[in-house]
Amino acid sequence: MILYSPLYKEFEEMLDNSVQRENFLQFATQYYRSGLPLFLSDFQLLKYQVIEALKDSRHSTCTDNSHLAPHPVANQHAVQLVKDDRYPHESHPLAHLVPITKGIFESAMLLLPPNSIDKTTQFPEAVKSAFSNFVCTYFGRESYMAVSIPNEVVARIQKAVELSNVPLSVLDCAKDEVLFLLCTDVFAGYRKRLEAQCCSTVS
Repeated sequence: MILYSPLYKEFEEMLDNSVQRENFLQFATQYYRSGLPLFLSDFQLLKYQVIEALKDSRHSTCTDNSHLAPHPVANQHAVQLVKDDRYPHESHPLAHLVPITKGIFESAMLLLPPNSIDKTTQFPEAVKSAFSNFVCTYFGRESYMAVSIPNEVVARIQKAVELSNVPLSVLDCAKDEVLFLLCTDVFAGYRKRLEAQCCSTVS
């Protein structure tokens, strides 16, 4: 997967712009009937929830996290395609602090104090339910929302769950694969559509 090709760089720049990103995700949902935007949205919410839980655990030795009010993962109660122009992660307080392309581990490294986490740091207990929901929805064999990414990536996630060894980075490779799919399969078509619209406007 060549992440730094000219196309991917353009794709990343588009994702960094909130207006362009929203237009693109609407296009992906409407014209490709793709569930990838929902994966990306839910991934962001899970990422923010993990960071909130990690921050809370540093400020409290209490194991009761019932006082937390994390933003829920979009599919926590019902799984459905992203509708209209509403993406819950966009309004989260942490949204402007980490790019949408950053993984959970890398985002935590950016926002948490130095040396507070490492590659062995596990998903916080407070978000284990949301994590399990996410895995079942997007990697479950029977899930109609399962994303089409390499089997070995899914196998690593499932093995981590089976072994109860779930580091913060466990989903980050899957996120990269989804971004790659959005770039090569959807963004390429999106660019052509924009170019066609520009040509028709000029003529």
